[in-house]
Amino acid sequence: MLVPEPDPYAEVSRILATKLRELRARHGLTQDQVAKKLGVHESAVCRWEGGSRSPTHVDLLKLADLFRVSVDTLLGRGEQFAPAGCVLLDQALLDRLEQAKDTFEFDRMIDSHQGHAIWLPVPDAAVLLPIAEAMRRTHRVAERHKGSAFADRLFRPRF
Repeated sequence: MLVPEPDPYAEVSRILATKLRELRARHGLTQDQVAKKLGVHESAVCRWEGGSRSPTHVDLLKLADLFRVSVDTLLGRGEQFAPAGCVLLDQALLDRLEQAKDTFEFDRMIDSHQGHAIWLPVPDAAVLLPIAEAMRRTHRVAERHKGSAFADRLFRPRF
C-alpha cells in the first residue's frame, strides 16, 4: 500500500497560518486591526490564519513588515541567508534614540548600552539562525577541537 507523500504547499500554509496567529497575538492585534493596517478585508486575515487561503506576495511582504520578521520566518524557514553587503541593525534601539527629547537623553541611552552596537556588518555567507541552533552548531565544531585555546570564542556573542 502506497502512502501518499505530504503536500508541501499544505504544510507551508499550515506553518504560515500558525505563525500569523502567534505574531498577531504577540503584538496584541485583532484580525480587524491587522486587516486595516494591510488594507485588506478582515475575512482575508481570518482565512490566512485558518489556512484556507494564502496571502498574495504583496500582502506577505506587508505582513513581514508589520510584524518585523522576514518572509522566511513567516513561511517557517529556520535558516535565513543574509545577503552580502548587509548589516544587522537594532531597529528598536535606533527608534528609541530617534525619539530622544534632547542630547542629554540621547547620550544617556547610548551610555546605558555600552558595548552594544546599533549595527553590525554581516559577513559574506552568514545565516540567521535561532540561538539554540547556533549554539548546537558551534558546540559541535568546538568539540572537534577541544584542545584549542580559541574554541571558547565561538560562544561569546557580542551585544
